[in-house]
Amino acid sequence: MNKRRWMKAALAVGCIGLMAWAVLALRANRQMAAEVPGLHGKERVLLRIWVVNAPGGGQAWLKKQLRQFEKRHPGVSTYLRLVTADALTEPGAVLPDVVLSMPGDVTAPGECFLPLSGDMTAREDGLVREELLRCGRWRGAQYALPLCWGAWVLAVDGSLEPGSAATPAPTTLLGKPAATSDAAATPEPPYPMAAASQADCALQAPGGAALFTLGLLLKEHPPLPEDFATLSAADVYAAFSRRQCASAMLTTGQTTAFAGLTSAGSGFPFRVMTAEEVITDQVWLASITPDAPREAALLVSYLVSTDAQKALFDQGLHTVRSDLTLYTAGMSARVEQAARRALTAINAYVDGEAVRAAAWQFFQGRLSLSEALLPLM
Repeated sequence: MNKRRWMKAALAVGCIGLMAWAVLALRANRQMAAEVPGLHGKERVLLRIWVVNAPGGGQAWLKKQLRQFEKRHPGVSTYLRLVTADALTEPGAVLPDVVLSMPGDVTAPGECFLPLSGDMTAREDGLVREELLRCGRWRGAQYALPLCWGAWVLAVDGSLEPGSAATPAPTTLLGKPAATSDAAATPEPPYPMAAASQADCALQAPGGAALFTLGLLLKEHPPLPEDFATLSAADVYAAFSRRQCASAMLTTGQTTAFAGLTSAGSGFPFRVMTAEEVITDQVWLASITPDAPREAALLVSYLVSTDAQKALFDQGLHTVRSDLTLYTAGMSARVEQAARRALTAINAYVDGEAVRAAAWQFFQGRLSLSEALLPLM
């Protein structure tokens, strides 16, 4: 019996020793793994980006810049998703890290966005324009940083002016303005009021901010259709491209796209009238959500960097930086010059109905421009 007890005790001691050795071996392996380079994968961060709305050409620019950002930050990946504005306020919604939107998409930014710190609005070698920063400011807090902008212009069908140089601004195959030197300084002919008034539909425009620019361009207007200022911007573009209206208020993005079609033989000759100042709601804004990682701020800051902003040229979009000039000719140069004289961006978080009402009152001559714009800034 003593011998058996001795054997059981020896076996128990052996098991305890084996367990102790296994624990020590595991610790040693972990220590070796920590010391040997290359055994640990790099910690990666996934930035989730939602696009609620975008100007023409904006998404193409963004996708290229996201690739550039990932190259500069090897530990960061980006995921891009298109959503509706309702996705931001759905019950139980898990918000992304960065949201890109335009004026009118969000009316309560404090419920889903984080106020931005002051150093995100100033870069080492330049500044984001204050007129555009105000677009993303609400009740004293900066909820969005502007990334780029477009404007409203009046497109006139070349058939209204036979024999005139009714052709789009010089373009490359990509539809961006060619670098001629004097087109921006060429005086614009007046609106062909008599010819337009004979058309079945002389003029179309969406409601809202487009009417501010139209009111600056035309002190009198031709007969207006019953659905004037009720169509969406997309429907107005479609009507003009089908020659269902002789002139139309288009965004600069739409005009650039149609100029590309015309250059390729799919459109028709037209010209563009630009106002002496820019009043726009075509501003693309980037916001950060409360739980976003620090890399979200790095991305937004990169998108307003010099390199990223210069790339807006490829899409006919305009820079938010005060230290850059992108265009030398054509419609884009004229718009850029007008913005240097005076630029007003409608506040992103003002109710859209208020914008439409104020713009209509100005267009009808019932309010001065300053009276109409003041509540919208």
